[in-house]
Amino acid sequence: MANAFLVPDHIAAVAAKLVGQDLALAGMISRDLEADFGFGSGSTVRVRVPGAVEAHVRNIYDVTNPLITSTINEQGIDVKLTDHVYNKVVLSEGTLSLDLQDFARQVLVPQTRAVARHVERATATAMKATPLADGLIYDPSDPARIFTAIRARLRANGVAGGTPLHAAVGSTVYAALLDGPTGSAGTTFDADGKVRGFIVVESTRLAADEIIAFVPEAFSLVVRAPLVPQEAVAGASVTDSESGFALRHIRSYDTSLAASTSLVSAFVGVAAMPLAVDTEDGSVDLVVNGGAVRVIAASPVQ
Repeated sequence: MANAFLVPDHIAAVAAKLVGQDLALAGMISRDLEADFGFGSGSTVRVRVPGAVEAHVRNIYDVTNPLITSTINEQGIDVKLTDHVYNKVVLSEGTLSLDLQDFARQVLVPQTRAVARHVERATATAMKATPLADGLIYDPSDPARIFTAIRARLRANGVAGGTPLHAAVGSTVYAALLDGPTGSAGTTFDADGKVRGFIVVESTRLAADEIIAFVPEAFSLVVRAPLVPQEAVAGASVTDSESGFALRHIRSYDTSLAASTSLVSAFVGVAAMPLAVDTEDGSVDLVVNGGAVRVIAASPVQ
């Protein structure tokens, strides 16, 4: 058989990579991954917020005063693993013997695409729950201007310079950006293809006139690959760090049906995260919804 050489670890690794490569919105947010979901861990994952310390100053000739010590206090934010996302297909003897030439292309691709689409829906739902920003007015004749205002809002919330800026927009907004004014004084797109520093993607999962701008840490995708049960003859749980997804694959054979099954699955949770702002005095403030700004272009909130 053409697929006899495929081993469980290889199949699971390919599946995890395929899911990761098919993520759009979910590919732009922070991710917390582990290969195996151990027993007794519970369904709540605590996402770590790095602690901060204050820098102290002393005279360069001082040899008498002791150094001031600091304590690092890390915080954590709970994210619930809410969904066991899976797909199971049955492969008949005829399919296995006569039709199956490429297991990854014919079986894993449609299975992993289904998982990725669920993750995308969950990510869009979390993003669309961001409260509408007030005082931001969108002008379709100069669509880039709203991104300047959003950028200022994020900075006011505590987003530091140098933090990657992303924006997902609906089809009407993206069309306005494509047809926006050009010229040295009013170029819609920056020289690097961004819009006022934002990497902008079009998403049909948003309303046509919706804009959601965010930093990666504004939302968190938490994924755990379920353990492979001892009863499974062929299976593996893996994490693909490059594409950013963890997944379990189990392949089995049912003698009562004379059929093979392919099961891919993962525990998934997506949540909005408060923005961690280093106050530079040794503490970190958590600003609710501080890392995301949402605007409905057709009906701005005044």
